[in-house]
Order: sequence, then C-alpha cells, then structure tokens
Amino acid sequence: MSDDAQSARKTAEERAAALLADAVRAADGRAPGAGATLSALIRPEPFRLSEVERVTARRLLKGLVEAIEAEFRARLLNADALPDVAEFTASLGAAHVEIAWPMLGRAELPDDRALVQLLVQRSRAFAIGRQLRRRALSTENGRLETLTAHGDGQIAADAMDLLIAESRTNDRFDDPKILRTDLPAETDRQIVWAVAAALREYGVSVHGIEPSALDGPIADTAAAVIAARGDAQSVETVAMQLAVRLQRAGLADDRLLLETLNSARLTLYVALLAARANMAFASAWEMTVMPDAASHMLLLKSVGVARQAASHLVVAMTRALLAEDRLADERAAGWLQTYDLLEPGDIDSAMKPWRLDRGYRDAIAAVRIAAFSEGGGR
Repeated sequence: MSDDAQSARKTAEERAAALLADAVRAADGRAPGAGATLSALIRPEPFRLSEVERVTARRLLKGLVEAIEAEFRARLLNADALPDVAEFTASLGAAHVEIAWPMLGRAELPDDRALVQLLVQRSRAFAIGRQLRRRALSTENGRLETLTAHGDGQIAADAMDLLIAESRTNDRFDDPKILRTDLPAETDRQIVWAVAAALREYGVSVHGIEPSALDGPIADTAAAVIAARGDAQSVETVAMQLAVRLQRAGLADDRLLLETLNSARLTLYVALLAARANMAFASAWEMTVMPDAASHMLLLKSVGVARQAASHLVVAMTRALLAEDRLADERAAGWLQTYDLLEPGDIDSAMKPWRLDRGYRDAIAAVRIAAFSEGGGR
C-alpha cells in the first residue's frame, strides 16, 4: 500500500474514532433544547434553539393553554354556582378577551420536564419538516400510501391511525399544535389547574368577586375538564406502534426509511429507526436531530442501513437541520467517509449510552455540569 493510501486510511480511521466519540458525548443529555425551561421558551431569550423553533414552541404552548381555557370558560359559564356578575360572565363569553395566557406568562407555568421536551420536539419537527419540503425532497408517499390497505389488518389499522394522528398535529392553517392527550396525565392536570387559578385571579382582581364565591364553581369545573381529557394517543405513540409492527413483519427496510424522510414524515422516520434499533423513540429522536450528523449516522450504521441509503438520509437531514446546503454537505460528507470503517464492537459500545433511560442520562449530565462548574471549569 502506498504512503498516500496508508495516510488516507489513517485519516479515515481517525475520523471514525472521532465520530464514535462525538456520538457518545452527545448522549449525555445536551441535545438542542435540553435543560430548557418553560420561561425560556415563553420569553425572548433563546435557549439553544433557533429563533423559529423558540417562536414555534411558544405558539404551541399558547395554543394549548388557550384551548384548555376555551373549554374551561364554556363549562364555567354553565356552572350553577357561578356568581352573577355581568361583566365577569361577559368576559368569559368573549373569545377575544385573553385572560389565562397573559397571566400565566407573567406568573410562569409550573416547570414540567415532559412538557418542555414535547414543546422542543414538536417545534424542531416543524422546523425540520419545513426545510425538507422546501428542498423539494417531498415525494409521493409510495408504499406508505398503501399501508392503509395492507393485507395485515393490524398494519392497515395502525397506518390509518397514524394518518389521523398526524392530522391532529396541525390546525386548519397547517401550523403545528399540541393536544391535551399528547401530554402525560399529570402535566395536563397541572395546566388545567393553572388555568383555573388564572381565571380565579381575574375574577377577584378585575371584577372584585369574593374568592370563596369562585372557588367552588372553578374547582368543580376544573375537575370536569380533567375528566373530559379523552384517550387519543399521541402521534409519536401511534408511529411507534406502526413501526414496531412493520419491523416484526420485515417491512421496515431502507426503502421505507427513504420514503418517510423524503415525504417529510419525520415522526414515522424516527419511529422506524427506533423500532429497528430496539430503543426508545425519545433516544432515536435525539440521535436523529443532532446537527453534527455523527449520532444520526451511528444510528443508521447500527441498524444496518446500506451506505447509499445512509448517505442520502444523513445529507437530507443535515441540510434540513442546518438550512445551509454547503455547510451541511461538507459536514455530512466528512462523517460519511468513515461509514464503512465502523467496527461492530465499536458501534455497540457507542450505542450503549443512548440505550440508557433518558432520566438517568439527564441526571448524569446535571452531575457532570455541576462538578465541572465547582471545579472551575477543569
């Protein structure tokens, strides 16, 4: 082997080692938006998110609060024990009068990790999907479109459920939205009670109603709203159900991965990778949307995606993430040079941190950051 060839291989092997190291470091919980608080999403300060993602997250949260408030106000107006104060009831019945959101924006909602993760994920999914469609990668659904008529009735039913779940993630203007059923039950309860407290404060401070006169009807209404939450599953849950079923049937192949990403079905794309890797959706999501491409490529390699398909997927995703084709192509190409050099044992080792529970990884990251700070950055 010539010196130049040996040098080139050594460089490629060094990049392979660097990719594995980067992918392992990325598993420490420092994903884009990791550690964000609700106040950071609501207020103007960016928190490791792009401006588009931050604005989208804020809009998602505002829409969620307003939807809960609208249901709450409609029920409260029909409460028999509601004090007969004309101005208050008129305000409750006027949709254009904002009550809960301005108050909660000032007081801050309870800081809920699950809610923050969902807001970040949905806002990033919207931004990435928009970039995928803008770059003309969207195609006809192909085999995806036929899944609703698949001979396996369970696959067909799951595919139809996914179409319905996807339709619920956007409003009539095609902007993203979050439903109460997307939230963990306890998170939903917290937001309902926060809206209840805001409406109570409005009645007391603006209309001079005695707090005790409002507590009964507002508490009863909150209980009714919580009970009426519904049982629809989130789009992520439905996508995972379909992906697992397709994996078991041997249908979650490279071609389907290409079709899902090309048609900007990011949730199903991640779910298919998660099913093939036998890992949680949340972890597969983090690996896929890391802007440096190393973790995404590691995940593709770990599930045996062919090099040509992996090249397309990594380039397409990196372009969508960075929104700058030249930089994205350079970054993706640098990692792809190492694709065939990654050894199975090294891949398994690099994947281990990603298979840990997300809460455990977050705790490890928090301890590391605290220790680093106390050590003066050493």
